[in-house]
Amino acid sequence: MTKTPGRPSGDARDSDTRQRLIREARSLFIDLPYHQVSVRQIARNAGVDAALVRYYFGNKGQLFEAVLRETIEPMVTAFQAALANRRPETLDAMTHIYYRTIISQAPGMPRMVMRILGNPADSEPFNIMYQTFSRVIELTRVWIQNGLGDAGLLRDGLDPELARLSFVSLTLFPLIAPPVLMQKFGFSPTTEHLERLANHNSEVLTGGILKRPNGDSHE
Repeated sequence: MTKTPGRPSGDARDSDTRQRLIREARSLFIDLPYHQVSVRQIARNAGVDAALVRYYFGNKGQLFEAVLRETIEPMVTAFQAALANRRPETLDAMTHIYYRTIISQAPGMPRMVMRILGNPADSEPFNIMYQTFSRVIELTRVWIQNGLGDAGLLRDGLDPELARLSFVSLTLFPLIAPPVLMQKFGFSPTTEHLERLANHNSEVLTGGILKRPNGDSHE
């Protein structure tokens, strides 16, 4: 049988290989500074040859980008669905999707994001992170202003930009704050606590930035 040039045999045909590489790379990028993570280490943890990283992704930077994009994809899909269905309940759905599909599988992701953004602005990890998350940040703007604001769901006089900041702050802060501080509030990133936080934040945001069901603004 003739092999395709540059295409590794064996594991390259394993449909699970790519996801194993994504999973192990995400774990390493969360636990270690970007420059300390190597392609060989990722491949070793995934139980495959390092050539498969090049085959599926090209290099470490492209693998890092794939990790970010695939992790946040549920939120991107949710934002797009929310824009198509302008209803108050999309706020609740968005909050729960964030915790259930992203944070449940990678609770250390927000802390990693903050660590990467502390790198020099001209560094590879900063640029990859900035470009990837710019898409989500823009979607939050469009969702708040168009999905909720233009649909008449926001409270009268509410600043959409500050509403967006409130959404990001409530969902992000508990996961980037020092663990010793969050312990004082009785919070840890367990499934149970994340579900409680999702419910709480949904109630706070719904009650704080949306109109009442009868169309009146909150007093």
